[in-house]
Amino acid sequence: MTDIPPKPDLARHALFDGVSSAALDALAAASEVKPVSGGDALVSQGDDADALYFVESGRFRVVVNKVHVVAHIEAGEAVGELAFFAGGKRTADVIATRDSKVLKVSRSVFDAIAERHPALTQAMLKLVSERLAVATARTSSMSTDVPRVIALLPAGTSQLPDGFLARLATAFEEVVRSDTPVIALDRSTSEHSDEASYQSWLAEQEAKGAYILIDGSGSEEWGQLVCRNADGLVMVGRPGRAEPGVNPMEEAAMRWIDGGQRTVLLVRSKSEKPISKSAAWIDPRQSKLHHHIALDNDADFAKVARFLTGRAVGLVLAGGGALGCAHLGVIKALRQAEIPIDFIGGASAGAAMGGAIARGMTVDETLDQMEAMFIKAKAMRRLTLPFFSLLDPTVFDRELRTRYGGKDIVDQPINFFGVSTNLSTNGLHVHRRGPLWECVRASGSLPTILPPFIDSDRNILVDGGVLDNVPVKVMHNLKTGPNIVVSLGDPNEVWRTDAVYDDIRGRWSLLRDFIFRRKQERKFPSIVEIMSRSMVVASRMASKEMLEDGDILVNPPIIEGMQILDWHLGRELAEIAAEYFTEKVLISSDFKDSITN
Repeated sequence: MTDIPPKPDLARHALFDGVSSAALDALAAASEVKPVSGGDALVSQGDDADALYFVESGRFRVVVNKVHVVAHIEAGEAVGELAFFAGGKRTADVIATRDSKVLKVSRSVFDAIAERHPALTQAMLKLVSERLAVATARTSSMSTDVPRVIALLPAGTSQLPDGFLARLATAFEEVVRSDTPVIALDRSTSEHSDEASYQSWLAEQEAKGAYILIDGSGSEEWGQLVCRNADGLVMVGRPGRAEPGVNPMEEAAMRWIDGGQRTVLLVRSKSEKPISKSAAWIDPRQSKLHHHIALDNDADFAKVARFLTGRAVGLVLAGGGALGCAHLGVIKALRQAEIPIDFIGGASAGAAMGGAIARGMTVDETLDQMEAMFIKAKAMRRLTLPFFSLLDPTVFDRELRTRYGGKDIVDQPINFFGVSTNLSTNGLHVHRRGPLWECVRASGSLPTILPPFIDSDRNILVDGGVLDNVPVKVMHNLKTGPNIVVSLGDPNEVWRTDAVYDDIRGRWSLLRDFIFRRKQERKFPSIVEIMSRSMVVASRMASKEMLEDGDILVNPPIIEGMQILDWHLGRELAEIAAEYFTEKVLISSDFKDSITN
């Protein structure tokens, strides 16, 4: 006797709230159950929208023009309803991110059922309006979404450390809401011997809103079952203990799970162990993000849990020369309040301050470093013949090489990026790889003040503030979660001068005054002031518009009259910013909760 497949239980999906059981029974009876393997397309862009689909189990991504991932669709949601009701063509590819099951309803069948049960049409129209609202609010393509079913695989010849899965699950439980289940599963604890029962179990857990962490190591059959039915892939490597080459199970998993949902974890035994050669593990796996974990540090596991659940805390730092010391005050206050910093990004001075912190330096060490560079070594006080720039970069470059070192950005313990302006490609250059000192040098190359930096690809790079002095959009593209965005200076400030245009002096007058050290009665704006002000105007105007839900904009006060080369005031400014942030921002009782929840 042939087994009859169970009738789909549509009533369990919130989509059908208010729809009668008779309508749902009719819809289920008339639907065609259609399995879709992970990686296969359910519908293709440009096809006729002649059917409506309901996701029974699994997950899909919506891809426009083969490139832009604009949404994810999960169990209980409809697929293709916009084009279906509009009677047009499919506007995107809908691709299964894991083995899935959908119910297919033809137009004629749906129309016949909806005629007898109008509440079904009402539910569909409600869904259409909600989707349109989301699409209207979205200002850029989604590059990722928070995975719920996460497969863990050993990378290369590595093995998962003992207890690793359990520790990560514990970190998830501490990060997510108390009513969100977190389930850790490996082959030894799984009761599901076949694919159908496994998929059914996954659907039940997802219906509860659970995060499911699954160890895919072991047999090839088990690993493939896990990875074909996962939304996210975490590959765990042990640099120094294993070889980094991609193993066959990873290769199979990467065919099912796209790069935006891949994460590389690089594990070391102790926090003080140096990090090196991370690129050999990261590059062949083409993951969007990587993280370093020390087995003796529970905070590293919590960091990974925040990233994987869309709660990672970003810190975005604006450019502004010596005014960037205010960033260090904000960081000091954050650390005193035990608010994590998971990802740092910045432009110009923001890249310099953020890069030092990403290396693992303290706030005091960073302030000492800045004073040594700019006050003792006078790195930005050395004039030269103005063929390439006004300032001689020799000392500045030597200081950066010495203090930031040649270690790759990916070898820093905290995730980091800096931005510069690429004159070769006419666009923003995001530094995620390469020597850290080169990123800081390129990002702070004030046009005409310092020569541009030329990287190994012969790109001509100048200060990141020229295009994006507050690179919060870059952070949004790299991760999900809240961000603390630190801008420098009052965005409402009106900058005026007592000087008049006729105060401009000729070259001989300038030379004479320079030799005899005469000062003007009315100071005309200097070239450094004009350049720095010109770069931050657009960023200050746009800073609030760039924020997303969960982002917090901070404008610490600046010492009156302080200029971008006044490094002697940096330590005082950092203290003022720390006090401001503690009293004006942290004093808000819900600030920490809003950032960490």
